[in-house]
Amino acid sequence: MLLKKVKIENYRQLHCIELDFQNSLTVLAGPNNSGKTTLISVLRGIFYDKKLRFNYSDLPTELSTCWINKILPIFQQIMIVQDKEKGIREILKQIATENEFIADYVIESFRAQIQVDYDPENDNIQCFADYLMDLDDTKHSFYFIYTYEPNVSSFEKLLNVYYDKLAMRFKDIANPECVEKDAKRYFLKEEILKLYCNASVEKCYFCNSNYENANAMEISAFKNLFNFQNIPAIRELDDSELDSSKGISKRVIALLKDNATWIEATKKLPDLLMHDIENSGAKTEIKNSSIKSLDDTIKDISKTSGGHIGKLQLEMDVNEQDVEDFIQRITRAKYDIDGLLLNEESQGLGFSNLIYLHMRLEEFCKSVDYKKVNVFFIEEPESHMHPQMQNVFIRFLKNYYIDKNLQGLITTHSNEIARKVGLDSLRVIRQTEKFKSELFNLSKFKKSIQNEKIKTIDDESEFLLQNFFDWFFEIGYSELIFADKVVLYEGDSERLYLRKLLGLSELSPLYDSYIAFIQVGGAYAHNYLPILTMLKMKTLIITDLDYSKTALTLDSAKSSVSTNATINHCYRLAYPDKEATYTPTVNDLYDFQKDNKVVLYNGLVYLAFQNEDSTARTLEEAMLNKLLGFSVFERIKRSQWKIIRKDNKLTFTIPNNQTGESDSEYSIQKIVEATSKNKTDFMYSVILSGNEEKMLPDYIKQGLLWLAK
Repeated sequence: MLLKKVKIENYRQLHCIELDFQNSLTVLAGPNNSGKTTLISVLRGIFYDKKLRFNYSDLPTELSTCWINKILPIFQQIMIVQDKEKGIREILKQIATENEFIADYVIESFRAQIQVDYDPENDNIQCFADYLMDLDDTKHSFYFIYTYEPNVSSFEKLLNVYYDKLAMRFKDIANPECVEKDAKRYFLKEEILKLYCNASVEKCYFCNSNYENANAMEISAFKNLFNFQNIPAIRELDDSELDSSKGISKRVIALLKDNATWIEATKKLPDLLMHDIENSGAKTEIKNSSIKSLDDTIKDISKTSGGHIGKLQLEMDVNEQDVEDFIQRITRAKYDIDGLLLNEESQGLGFSNLIYLHMRLEEFCKSVDYKKVNVFFIEEPESHMHPQMQNVFIRFLKNYYIDKNLQGLITTHSNEIARKVGLDSLRVIRQTEKFKSELFNLSKFKKSIQNEKIKTIDDESEFLLQNFFDWFFEIGYSELIFADKVVLYEGDSERLYLRKLLGLSELSPLYDSYIAFIQVGGAYAHNYLPILTMLKMKTLIITDLDYSKTALTLDSAKSSVSTNATINHCYRLAYPDKEATYTPTVNDLYDFQKDNKVVLYNGLVYLAFQNEDSTARTLEEAMLNKLLGFSVFERIKRSQWKIIRKDNKLTFTIPNNQTGESDSEYSIQKIVEATSKNKTDFMYSVILSGNEEKMLPDYIKQGLLWLAK
């Protein structure tokens, strides 16, 4: 029995998310505040807890706001003038008919759709047989709905309790002399939302594959179909002598509970302990020292109740649970290091965390019931582990779940874990709007591009795009799934420059954002767009125009073409009517910028490259153009270049004088060409001399300002 899919609607920021599970281990990755913990809380409430926590603060804000704005005037109009009995009757008359709320006054309910798959050859469906709705021989699934539905009767009862209190508030606000009206109005909204949510009833149904034809079932019967356990992100681990949780020691004892030898031994312990206590004389001494001293007092007190209190006596009663508790208190896990026994805390939190997780997994394996759906979740297993330990542990977890035939999910914000699990097991949750998270299935994404191919830079060979993304994650670029925004850039000099630019006051919003800087050349940058747009990530691509090096005038540059595959790809996206084989000229690309077509994919992607004002073909040319204010084609004397270099404290190469000339002339193009092997040194000099803002090209500034919005 496998948990195949859970779809959650209308719970906090989870407006509509669908989580598909792998047969073994599924990894849910995402940044902080993306909704990972909320999702685990919902799943735990559905499958394990007696009742899912659900109150007004769990409603999506736009739903609750819309509802309260419609219903508040009704309450206000009635409560100001009507007494409780008539007021309740009037309110229910307007918002409900018989036992149902009118559709306009119902908040879209929290709802979960659950799909459980089974193998007809190997699985025992005894527990699920009553809930089979789909009789198609090709389908082997059960479908359930778990929801909270508003109940008119419950709403009426709660309204009866709080009517007078609410009416007093409404009358108070209606008074022209009332102060703090906004605070009191907020209170009213909160209280009415509480009424609605507290009147909502937990329900379960089994249904068909379309989640229709729903039949009610007992909540307890539904939850009994699942063996769900999870380890929360906050765990008790010893890391100092002051800690007393002894988490590892407790887990060792827990693992022994089903061990036959252990059970037999603990049965004998109560009698053995009592025998030793009695032989020691401790029991007799307790009686003599404690009871006798109380005799006179007891006799005096007993007179007030007719002398029927009886004689006080202390007896020792040791049972198996007492023995287990005692053993847990005295048992300590020790590490034998060269004959020296060290306590749990001696190994640090990371190692203790690893051992703790393993023992909990072993416990779960013993509780597996193959007639049920068995799932084991772990929140943030990487806690307290350095990257290499995370790497080793996630490989262990993957193999463990496969070898033990377990199904589970882990949540993480570890780049190392996301990198190692691969696209097939990875699900990404991100906040795409204010108070709204979305979940993205990278396994489905990989399948969607399985037949797409990309060419190498020389156009002589091609390979599968999905292999490109596997490699892309393997080398560590998986960090983008945790980022707020992405910048794709070409080389080391760009990375140095962009990092420095984030310190500018105009770009301060970017300084507080988590930006994934991904180094990729213009030949391949566009291949990243499918995954970036699927994840709805705001992306800035900074690349070079790269027109022909032989173009030494503006006119010849405009008539040439760019060798940058990403720019040409984006141009074709912006102008789909052009023939697929058409290669735009530089003049076309300048028009592309002027038409503001460089913002693509519904505002998600901005393509930044050198514009007509700079006439440059590379970043370094554009930076010198910005500093000096003349065209990249204009030639000035070598002696002038020396002065420019010295005055601006820059590092660049000036070619030697040409044969027969005492002071040769060179353009910005030729200076950058001569410096091509020392671009990083040039960029260091820009930064160390404090020229980064003075030399900031307009196309980069515009792109960064767009990203900062």
